[in-house]
Amino acid sequence: MKKWLSALLLLSLVFGSIPFASSVSAAPGNNALVLYVDKAKVTHNGVDYSSVQPTTAVKGISYAPLSMLVARYGYSISFNSATKESIVQGNNIEMRWKLNTSSYTLNGVTTPFTGTAYVLKGSLMVPVRAWATATGSTVASSQGLITLKWSAFKEPTAEFAVDQSEIYATQTNVTYTSKSENAEFITEEQWSGNEPVFNEAGTYTITRTVKDTNGEWSEPYSVTITVLPPNQEPVASFTTDKTVYRIGERITYTDLSTDDENAIADRVWSTNKKDVYFTSGQQTINLRVVDKHGLYSEVSQTITISTEVLYTEEQYNQKYTLPGEIYQTDGLAVLKYSLIPYTFTSSNRKLLASNSPENLTKPGLLYRDTVSGDFRLFLYHQNLGADKLKIYLAATNKSSQIASVSLGAAGQAGPDTFGLWTGKLASERYLDSNVTGKTTLTTLQPGETKLIMPELGTKALKTNDVFSAYADLYSSENVQFTLFAVKETDTDPLATMKTFGNLPRDTKHIRGTFDGADRTIQVSSVLGSEPQRILFGDHVNDPSLDGRDMLNGVYENNWGNFGVVYKMTVRVKPNTLIAANARGGVWSGVFKINDIPVMVSNKSLLQLQSDVCVLYRTGNYEEIVELSFMTALGSNLPMNVLFIPMK
Repeated sequence: MKKWLSALLLLSLVFGSIPFASSVSAAPGNNALVLYVDKAKVTHNGVDYSSVQPTTAVKGISYAPLSMLVARYGYSISFNSATKESIVQGNNIEMRWKLNTSSYTLNGVTTPFTGTAYVLKGSLMVPVRAWATATGSTVASSQGLITLKWSAFKEPTAEFAVDQSEIYATQTNVTYTSKSENAEFITEEQWSGNEPVFNEAGTYTITRTVKDTNGEWSEPYSVTITVLPPNQEPVASFTTDKTVYRIGERITYTDLSTDDENAIADRVWSTNKKDVYFTSGQQTINLRVVDKHGLYSEVSQTITISTEVLYTEEQYNQKYTLPGEIYQTDGLAVLKYSLIPYTFTSSNRKLLASNSPENLTKPGLLYRDTVSGDFRLFLYHQNLGADKLKIYLAATNKSSQIASVSLGAAGQAGPDTFGLWTGKLASERYLDSNVTGKTTLTTLQPGETKLIMPELGTKALKTNDVFSAYADLYSSENVQFTLFAVKETDTDPLATMKTFGNLPRDTKHIRGTFDGADRTIQVSSVLGSEPQRILFGDHVNDPSLDGRDMLNGVYENNWGNFGVVYKMTVRVKPNTLIAANARGGVWSGVFKINDIPVMVSNKSLLQLQSDVCVLYRTGNYEEIVELSFMTALGSNLPMNVLFIPMK
């Protein structure tokens, strides 16, 4: 017993003689401590220190003085004489070590280790590996050296953020988010001014400090906020330019709604709010405005529609429907419009069309022909196979002379799952590119093959994707053009092309070479003196192109003249509406009116014989109007271009 007390007394004297700091901040990064077996020396981060006792090995277990380890790790140590425990604190942990035991207590949890803590010349020796486990350090040994590595202590900061950018007195629930650096070393925090709700408008300062694992408090961190007065609901208000209107008279609404922050987020008008009414009686219009916080107000106003008629609904639509938009008319009455006779001339440009098979299920050769001179390429395909496919166009010089291939106007659309829209968009882009006059030249040596329009293969077609393209090309010599599809993973499409056979035609769509890719319409009379129409795609006044599928010799008829560009220049009387009206079912395409593109239509397509899509209106004087158009694949014919005098 006396021997035990003497050892404890000696141990307490040793601890008491070592000056331990209450907190030690190490440099950022990892700490490394090298212990030298059988030497009273250690190296910490490259600096040598003496040790109260050497590192020793007992029965294959390495021991080191607890006091040295505590000092190098920057922890604090104390001795509890009642429990006879050495208490180590730091880095958010508390360890308790006891003489002649094979376990330590870490944050209240007892952990066994191999070996036994003992006293060597007044110093408590603990197993190095047990210390490493308790402190989260790594340990490695080699040739009499033991290396411990651990994360350095870093002082935490007290930064924080106020989550709300706008705070309103009595209305906003305010929350705060810590932005502290080295937050893992925080053990406690103190706040001032961090109210969950501020009762009055004004400027407030919120302050936070934090306590680290060594018991030190950080510098305070403050944020100043401005609390706004309570948000007020918006005020809904509007006027109309009159209170009494005629049937068909346009109404002007002026929204006068206000908000204290000028932050109205939504305006909701009643469903009966219209720009014009075609029945007499009273109409009550309601407006509801909502601010960005969800507060709202409503207001109503009643106007009167008299029995006097300014415009009928038909007349109003003719005057005010925007280009590219559709209005409804009497579809049967359109057939009573005067049919305008015309003649046409066709260009020498050929048309190479690839639309059969429209649905691709595998790679293969789509179309091939040898041509010289001007031609237009037209393609439209959908991938219904499991593999992603890319489409390419190859050119092979079949002559003995150097050949040049020039690419002019071109437009493509897709891949996309909406086929009619894809075809319509490709048409618009092609017609737009005609304006630029840009050309790209490719030179081919005799027998040489190159890819033309490599952008065709930029994107792969997934299952159900549609791809459509138009392009004007010119070849100076006999050049074989091959359109083909390969798998997306194919890295050498030209080599793969040589292994392909022809994909079989389907029974519904066109494939072949046709003469007359441009059709110019001549009309001798001035249009617009009465309701009139020019009929296209009737196969009588406007016959379809005949051609041949050069892959198998089958004679072909381009029944919709798909890929053909129609052009006409007409004289039109003042105040005349020019519009499109389909007669055979769904029709979609794109017009250019005086070089301005107009989609048919902007949001949809012509589906009924009563659908009229506005293209253009002449002004107060007679005009010369240039029109050109293409029919998008999937459309039905015939189709009328209408000329309607407006009131």
